[in-house]
Amino acid sequence: MKKTIFSLSLLILMLLSCEQDDQLGLDIQPPSDRINVQVDTLPLIAYTLADDSLLTSKTRYNVAGYIFDPIFGLTISSFCSQLKISKTNIVFGADAIPDSIFLYLKLNNIYAKSRQNDLMTFNVYELGEPLYYDSTYYSNRKIKKGNLIGTITFNPSKIDSIYLDTGKIAPTLKIPLSLNYAKKFIDASFEGKLLNNSTFQQYFYGIVVEPVINGNQGNLIVWDLVNTISNITLYYHTSNLSKVKEIFQMDATIQWYSNFYHDYSTASLDLLNQLNGDTTGGKQILFLQPLAGTKIFIRFPDFQNYFQGKRVNINMAELLIPIYNDPTSREFPIPSKLTLAKIKDTAGNTSYVDDFIFSESMFDGSYYSQKKYYRFRLPRYTQNLILNREENLGLYLRVSGTSIYPNRVILNGTENGMKLVITYSYVN
Repeated sequence: MKKTIFSLSLLILMLLSCEQDDQLGLDIQPPSDRINVQVDTLPLIAYTLADDSLLTSKTRYNVAGYIFDPIFGLTISSFCSQLKISKTNIVFGADAIPDSIFLYLKLNNIYAKSRQNDLMTFNVYELGEPLYYDSTYYSNRKIKKGNLIGTITFNPSKIDSIYLDTGKIAPTLKIPLSLNYAKKFIDASFEGKLLNNSTFQQYFYGIVVEPVINGNQGNLIVWDLVNTISNITLYYHTSNLSKVKEIFQMDATIQWYSNFYHDYSTASLDLLNQLNGDTTGGKQILFLQPLAGTKIFIRFPDFQNYFQGKRVNINMAELLIPIYNDPTSREFPIPSKLTLAKIKDTAGNTSYVDDFIFSESMFDGSYYSQKKYYRFRLPRYTQNLILNREENLGLYLRVSGTSIYPNRVILNGTENGMKLVITYSYVN
């Protein structure tokens, strides 16, 4: 008997658990109104726009490289960064002679891996102007370059773990720099320029990493500057010491930013038409590209006209955005997640959607590979529009992590599967 009661209890719990996902949003609707629940698919407006400049100072990752994309054209990304000394009052010694100096960049990811056997060339320059930690830097700001201090031609697929005197480290690009640049550090120590980070950064502004377009199809490579592996290491010797090193770090306590450039002259005609103002193109196809490439404008319908002034409670509102059947997506993997921001004024400034603030996991934005769509849950945003608690100025759709991840995606338009599905009931 006890076993039977336990089995029944367990079955009830399992059934309740299975139904839990379907109940999301019901807290918005009073229990007395949970009758005559209706489900409708509502029309949307959506089209592709050129994205504005993005904030790229002190981002988690940095992208350097270029890529020729048959749909989105050419993208180029460079970055610059300050350096910092590892200890105060560095003095190399009057007889210090530089042996070598290297820039180490820890690899995070390579985009368009099917092309990673294409040789790439990076140039490294001295940064030509100071950066300030408390300032903000955007992706359209040109990077001022100083002297060329290093160059490397490499095969991205060959970036692998390397061995240092401390042992084996994660996959890292090791770029040789000029011995004249190394000598500049040694000479500066005699002038008190390496006393502390303030004096050091007034003299050594930092470095610039820039790709050289060499005719290959290219890759966009994501680097991890926050990791302690990323640094400049100067190796030298003196009459008393056979081999010494000094490390100049890059970490979260300094400033850096990225610059992005896009050339759409060879891009898809459908994309070009939308960038040139053809909003009707969004009915069939939409284009989403990070790194200050493109964003998508989405506007919900006029709910007052749709519901004819009736009072409505929203159970759930799901924005479903299917991906386009893109034959290039195997070469250019799509992002795992997208994000939405609501437009809060006519100047196009944005803020978080209420549903994101309430619960980021419920808000979602993830890609569902079996159903081949991205999903957002927006019951609060939809309810607020119905109640006129906010103006229906629209939303901007972007790739999540749009300033640090290169993954782009082509989406179906508003007459090709993109839809807003709402579950609601009328209130007496």
